[in-house]
Amino acid sequence: MERDFFGNRVLIAEDDYLLAQDLAEAFRAANAQVIGPYSNLQDAIGVSAEVQMAVLDVDLQGQLVFPLADELAGRGVPFLFYTGYDQSLLPARFSDVICLNKSYSTPATVIALSQTHGCRPVDIADLVPQLRLHASRLMRDVHAGDRLLEATLRDAIDDPDPMPPMSVLLPWLEARMHNIFHRQKSRVLH
Repeated sequence: MERDFFGNRVLIAEDDYLLAQDLAEAFRAANAQVIGPYSNLQDAIGVSAEVQMAVLDVDLQGQLVFPLADELAGRGVPFLFYTGYDQSLLPARFSDVICLNKSYSTPATVIALSQTHGCRPVDIADLVPQLRLHASRLMRDVHAGDRLLEATLRDAIDDPDPMPPMSVLLPWLEARMHNIFHRQKSRVLH
């Protein structure tokens, strides 16, 4: 889905050159003003006062990005982690921050950051990355999470009642996901 960041300044802190370029291109296509990409922590911290949002790799050339994340969080700047690290390895103070594995596509990363910034989804496809992340956290396994997401969407489609409006669709789907998780946890795992 198309996103429009309306020229918002998005910091990209990523030390993998090709991945950083892909992220930058995806955010520029969404009308963001890309700051960076920066491959080292000191340079990224040096421009952090100028940014309105950020995508942060956890490990920048051997340095953990947490001082930058703390600064952004202290200023209320929305950000997410885009990393090879598992979220369970992050400090507890970042438990509410979206942590996308680098296997997520760059367009999915654009959507996820737009959701932290309060942009409203256009259709149900916009919700899939966030629902997938939620399911993975519930199941503590990406593949089982994907099966839980599939069961949730199938359950929603099979419901004879009409779906709620987009403004409340995400909590409605998450509630269904929790119900399926509690009812069928062992079946979804296998």
